[in-house]
Amino acid sequence: MNEELIKHIREKAVEDGVPVMEEESIDYLKNFLKDNRVTSMLEIGTAVGYSSIVFASFIEDLRIVTLENDEERYRQAVANIENAGLTERITPLLADARQFSLSQKFRCLFLDGPKAHNEELYKIYRDNLTDDGIIIVDDVYLYGILDDPQRKIKRRLRPLVNKLRAFREEMLSDPAYESTYLQIGDGLLICKKRENKSNE
Repeated sequence: MNEELIKHIREKAVEDGVPVMEEESIDYLKNFLKDNRVTSMLEIGTAVGYSSIVFASFIEDLRIVTLENDEERYRQAVANIENAGLTERITPLLADARQFSLSQKFRCLFLDGPKAHNEELYKIYRDNLTDDGIIIVDDVYLYGILDDPQRKIKRRLRPLVNKLRAFREEMLSDPAYESTYLQIGDGLLICKKRENKSNE
């Protein structure tokens, strides 16, 4: 595993103010993906390639397509993926995920892009999931705000909080999925397709 490189990527991202997954979350997910034999992933939100490099380094047969709309971060991700020797298994694409489509099927859809667009991105890419597909959403805790109805929320944050809370509750109550909310890191939502159910 590219431990030294991964440590360097994380430290530089934190130094540059680039959001990366909480270590607790990424440690949980890499084991979850391996235990569930996930070999294909569509990631929305590459940033500098940190999470995709961790996952692909830990799971030898995992292939990832990852979308990023910020050109500078995309270029950093390309360089990091090359340095990790993972260009054959991680495909970064410079694209706005809200205006992009692809025909491939993936076992896992990982939403780690703009939080306010989670529901929209889910609806765009849910048809790219295999019949036994899994959706993973990061940052559904929002520093504890979503789980504290008594907490005073700044006016500018209210639309985001309402969107995140509504999407989380929608997925947790959707009969097409077996969904779990984990208070790990900044919150993980994991939704597994139920057998013989559609997500329409």
